[in-house]
Amino acid sequence: MTPGFVAQPSFVSGAVTFDTRVVAPHERIDFWEEHCAEKVVGLRCSCLSEKGLEARYHYFDFGRVKMIDIAGDEHFIERTPHLLRRREKDSAFLTMILNGKVFVNRAGQCVVAEAGDVVLYDTNQAYMHGFPAFARQVIFEIPGEEFRGRFGEWSLRDVVHFGGTTNPARMIPLALQDVMREAQSSGLAGDRAGMALEKKVWDVMETAYSLVNGGVRSSYHAQLLLRARKYIEDHLGDPELSPATIANFMGISLRQLNRLFQGEPLSLVAHIQEKRLEGARRDLLQRGACSVSVSDVCYKWGFKSLAHFSRRFSERYDVSPSHCRRGLPSET
Repeated sequence: MTPGFVAQPSFVSGAVTFDTRVVAPHERIDFWEEHCAEKVVGLRCSCLSEKGLEARYHYFDFGRVKMIDIAGDEHFIERTPHLLRRREKDSAFLTMILNGKVFVNRAGQCVVAEAGDVVLYDTNQAYMHGFPAFARQVIFEIPGEEFRGRFGEWSLRDVVHFGGTTNPARMIPLALQDVMREAQSSGLAGDRAGMALEKKVWDVMETAYSLVNGGVRSSYHAQLLLRARKYIEDHLGDPELSPATIANFMGISLRQLNRLFQGEPLSLVAHIQEKRLEGARRDLLQRGACSVSVSDVCYKWGFKSLAHFSRRFSERYDVSPSHCRRGLPSET
């Protein structure tokens, strides 16, 4: 048994946990495959150890994004073409390596990631993922449909690797470490904490998109983009938020500011609107939202017109704000 493997509680409260060591060694592979299919992804597992597979996971659901903390000794898993058909799953896995090394094989590509690195791939294509020795990783599971809705034609056919020691790629591991620290400190208690962490994961994905698709050309450019996004995030409730106010705060020209957002999935103005709509939707979906008026939510997030807000919200989510608040289905 690997030293340190025994005492690895979930770093957040409320996790669903299972451990192969609760069953006999000869039953562990089947046990792991069954529980992974239920909570993670359909897979086939192999282990060369005579003592049987020693592995465990903690699973936490904080909304549309899930978090799975996996630790285990030497083993590897396969998601074969047969399993793609038998156990369909449409997700992207943003995976932070905490200890050891892992490898991911897909379509002739083999990526080896070490502690501090991040890998990104989807579950719609066959792959292998393995621990050559003891390792631990945290997977942030992102719904594939929403991934494509946000990032258009960004294909995850190839595994994306963000090294933890190389600029500007190391921004992604550092940002995910912040997400995990916040998860630990908040305990993910309540809807608001879960939604806040979900939002942070999407923020990390926006930066990842910029890095992979050429929008970020240097660490300096990446830091400027993050600074602009942070200012926007902090001032979404200000109805006077505009490209001019952002450029003035950052001490750059409007042209420079707009160039920062070239190559991004959304223009600067569209990015501001999207973030406001996301915030309004989070508020409307919270427990007790019926006690808050739609107009209050509208003006809280910087919209100047209730009619404009309702129209944009309905166009974006295919449901009116009032229907969203009551948890009703779309109106089409």
